[in-house]
Amino acid sequence: MSDNKLSRRQALGSVGAIVAGTVAGSAIGGEAPAAQQRERAPWEPPQTPRLTPREELVNLLEFEEEAKKKLPPATFALIAGGDRALFDRITLRPRMNIPTTDMDLSVSLFGEEHFTPIIVAPVADQKRFHPDAELATARGAAAGKALMIVSSRSSVPLAEIAAIARPSFWYQVYASDSAARTQVQDAVKAGAKAIVVTVGASHAANGARPATASSINWSAVDAIRQGVSVPVIVKGITTPAEATAALQRNVQGIVASNFGGLLANKDAMILALPNIVDAVAGKVPVLTDGSFRRGTDTFKALAFGAQGVLLGRPVMWGLAAYGDAGVQNVIEMAQTELARYMGMCGKPSLKALDRTAVKVHGPMPPKTATNN
Repeated sequence: MSDNKLSRRQALGSVGAIVAGTVAGSAIGGEAPAAQQRERAPWEPPQTPRLTPREELVNLLEFEEEAKKKLPPATFALIAGGDRALFDRITLRPRMNIPTTDMDLSVSLFGEEHFTPIIVAPVADQKRFHPDAELATARGAAAGKALMIVSSRSSVPLAEIAAIARPSFWYQVYASDSAARTQVQDAVKAGAKAIVVTVGASHAANGARPATASSINWSAVDAIRQGVSVPVIVKGITTPAEATAALQRNVQGIVASNFGGLLANKDAMILALPNIVDAVAGKVPVLTDGSFRRGTDTFKALAFGAQGVLLGRPVMWGLAAYGDAGVQNVIEMAQTELARYMGMCGKPSLKALDRTAVKVHGPMPPKTATNN
């Protein structure tokens, strides 16, 4: 790399410094880039939707519209929408002019250092969204320096994904699947660094309609854990009571998840998260997913105590519209947005990020709520 180019880590650090106003001569208030100064010709709608060039997209939500142009309506419905309303009840507390020039977004999970806490969520049968399917996602995740969780219901053989996943990958199975134990053994042999066991909802709950949560079959989790040499993480925890039960089973981590808002009888994950984190009390890492779309969303979850955020739908939008380059764009845009808001709130590292950085407007779920 030449001396006049920043590494991706340095670039993210500089984002925080510029936003915090701690870099002399920063671009704030300066001239707009040449691409923004160019006057565009009058636009006429084409007969068929035209994909917007990737470099013209400025936030993750725009990728959703691009994916909609590429996919049949029924297929697009699988990755559209989500439980978003309660994110707006949480606002940030800016703290400008705090030095953030050495900002560090890295996180350590199960002995492995990861570039940022943004993780690619497991999504089944990605060939529905792009011909290269999980291979394109793996390439994009590797280019964006993001950990990928591979679904046991992927449309590409695991060995092919494992060959290009960098620096490592995790593997997800369903506790209700009779083949889960064999799948886990094969995944560990292929190099999976952790196993994610989805509990509490049928794998059929992956469409546009909300599903109803089912009780957690802990005996199935116990059976899957037997003889597994890598950490086992339970995905689908929605209440403090479920988190406590998971700890009693000696799992190594949990994912607080209502399956992207698909469970009709569960609270939005972002507001349930603080009580789950408190119940775990630092004993194991807490990750989360559930309709996360922007860097602000990720910031809020990390402020509440999560150590990682799984992105599903936005990554699939990028995949559907632009293939592996779109996946990389989505990941890097999410990372950059997170860095921007950390700088704005005077938080130079994830260790410095806590609940003082956010404010919740309105009531929170009671700590005693179980929703069982």
